[in-house]
Amino acid sequence: TFRLLSPSIREKYEQFIAEDALIVLNGTVLDMEEVYDIIEEEIERRKWDVLPFGYDPYNADVFVRKWTEYNGEWGVLAVRQGSRTESVPLGELKKFAEDRLLLFDEAIFSWAMGNTMVLEDTNGNIKLYKRRYENKIDPVSALMDAYVAYKANAEMFK
Repeated sequence: TFRLLSPSIREKYEQFIAEDALIVLNGTVLDMEEVYDIIEEEIERRKWDVLPFGYDPYNADVFVRKWTEYNGEWGVLAVRQGSRTESVPLGELKKFAEDRLLLFDEAIFSWAMGNTMVLEDTNGNIKLYKRRYENKIDPVSALMDAYVAYKANAEMFK
């Protein structure tokens, strides 16, 4: 839980909460119904226009079922983790980063990018990797999932 984190990580999380980029829920097991409700509130509060979305299918059944029930199935794309799925989009995102085309307006994202590494297999395929458990990379993983969904539904953005 939040209070069991090391002092330096806890300070980072408190910074992310203060900048309105992180919501910490009670308990040790996520209630995906609650997560869905919070995301719906954030979409409305921030006036986001969510078109397609990509997601890691691991433990996402409840959330995706609720999303498609209220928003339809159009543009919803499962993005499995691993070098087979991640290699091409990570290469493209790397190029965006090198060209300084990725803008991070929240400290949590910059922190996650700093924690992110790629692991390369013998065929040159890459996948997301983090060296230590506490070095969270979830925002980067979510960016990759969103980018894959964007590419699969590019006609929505023309």
